[in-house]
Amino acid sequence: MQSNLAYFCEDAMAGRLAKLVPGGHTATVSAAAHYPSMENPFRFSAELTSFLETV
Repeated sequence: MQSNLAYFCEDAMAGRLAKLVPGGHTATVSAAAHYPSMENPFRFSAELTSFLETV
């Protein structure tokens, strides 16, 4: 999971990394930087729940 305000992992790099993991995917948490779980908790929770339902 990444945020759109933190540039430590660009979208393209995250996509390449996700392809290396079986079943991997990316999710972007908008309006967040380094702490997406605290800066946008509703979106973070939705993305995390969606992921956990697949494993």
